[in-house]
Amino acid sequence: MRSLILPALMLALPMALSACGESAEQSVVANVAAPETGAAAQVAALTDDLRNGVFAKAIRDGGVACPEVTSAERAEITPGVKGWRAHCNNDSAHLIQILPDGTAKVTSRTH
Repeated sequence: MRSLILPALMLALPMALSACGESAEQSVVANVAAPETGAAAQVAALTDDLRNGVFAKAIRDGGVACPEVTSAERAEITPGVKGWRAHCNNDSAHLIQILPDGTAKVTSRTH
């Protein structure tokens, strides 16, 4: 995994509320996916071309060859964690999670 900083336009999110003292019923409600905010929402709002460019730069900054991201679709990175699956024109694929501080967490798979 490689962590990379996205462009300065990606802003940090406030810390999530702690789950201390919640009942089991409240905990189940808390596990429902919340709408994206901050940096993740900004990336999601980009046009496909701009988002693919951001993803290609994040992948390359991690030292992995990716001449161009040809497509990216929403994916569940881990249970309850939304991110993106990016495909490069060199047949490599990458999972990208945008962290609240604007950092891109990239997990790469090559053939």
